[in-house]
Amino acid sequence: MIRSGTIHLGRRWAATLLAATLLAGCGGGGEGGQDDGTTLTLWHFYGPPESATGAALVRLLQRYEQAHPGVKVQPRHIPFGEFNRTILQSAAGGELPDIALIAATSTQAMAEAGVIQDISQQVESWGKKSGFLPSIWQTTQVGGKTYGLPHVADTYAVYYNTDMLGKAAIEPPKTWTEMAETAKKLTSDDRQGLAVSGIEGEEGATALVIRILAAGGDVTKVDAPPAQAALTQFKEMVDDGAISKGMLGWNEEDVKNQFANGRAAMMINSATYVSTLRKENPGLKWKVALLPGDAKQLTFLAAENLAITSGSRQPDAAWDLMAWTQDPKVLGEYLPDRNKLPTRDDVPADGDEVRGVFIEQLKSAWAPSGPLAKDSSEVFTHVQGALQAAVSGSASVNQALADTQQKIDKTLAE
Repeated sequence: MIRSGTIHLGRRWAATLLAATLLAGCGGGGEGGQDDGTTLTLWHFYGPPESATGAALVRLLQRYEQAHPGVKVQPRHIPFGEFNRTILQSAAGGELPDIALIAATSTQAMAEAGVIQDISQQVESWGKKSGFLPSIWQTTQVGGKTYGLPHVADTYAVYYNTDMLGKAAIEPPKTWTEMAETAKKLTSDDRQGLAVSGIEGEEGATALVIRILAAGGDVTKVDAPPAQAALTQFKEMVDDGAISKGMLGWNEEDVKNQFANGRAAMMINSATYVSTLRKENPGLKWKVALLPGDAKQLTFLAAENLAITSGSRQPDAAWDLMAWTQDPKVLGEYLPDRNKLPTRDDVPADGDEVRGVFIEQLKSAWAPSGPLAKDSSEVFTHVQGALQAAVSGSASVNQALADTQQKIDKTLAE
């Protein structure tokens, strides 16, 4: 999935976190508030201060400091691959930050492990939760309580080269049947019709997961007609040359490069690359369309939540900062700078046509919940394995999905 915003905690992680937290006796510290001299700590995985993503967050926090004299916010960047392990070790040592910016799919496991606090009362007093998109708000809910505040979101849509589709007199596909036909028509010796990521791991499962959802399928039940139809179509598109077999080695950045260099007429990718294409390929003519539909029209949601940790000594001040970040006026400036999408429906439109399509697509976003949320990384990796087996020819579609179903069942049962 989207690497910059998706970190998962499996059941074993959750159990270890819970044990570590109990051993350390981590509990909410003293009440803070916004008195002079208040210093808040915030840990995130966006990027170092000199990176585009890290710098955007730093600018947001500096604006908060300017609006709240006497309050200082100390952000700490922890590399993506080390974030969960660092939270675990810090919980064991009783040295958690005031606020943790976590992946939406990690929220349930961290709540059950006691690493983050129940903020239901603050949210209720705030009175603004109705503005959040339902699929995004659901990621903050654990056992009927709220454990995080949505921060930003990202999702997937179809990028298309307007010159290529225009010369072929083709409109962007609105169904998956049209997608296969359109991609085949746009394929030539030096160009594929559609580029997607199929690299080993959860990132390479994204397009197939989206296709399974569109067919009305359940990602935890892939040995069934919807998933069989989805994987069969992907294999046929590869066999026709409409999707390059090279996709098995491409991450989402590679897919962007295929599209940017004219080697793909369309690509399925996230809003992350809107600003990148505009900056790095100003001469490229492209637009974005909603994903095609089938039985349903769904996309994949990637989002992050802000959470007050169980080790915070000033939860009131932490809550104030979190709520401030979700002010529509604040988001109106921050989101374009961060190159992300709003989690709320009351953020003023910025007039950007492309971002507008992604925001519309976000309304039909799906995110794993319940038991799947904890084990989604492993489950999606298994789904990619089915794609790998079918596309490479090492197994038939039905056999690949049957094998994958056994792996998914085992993962969810552990």
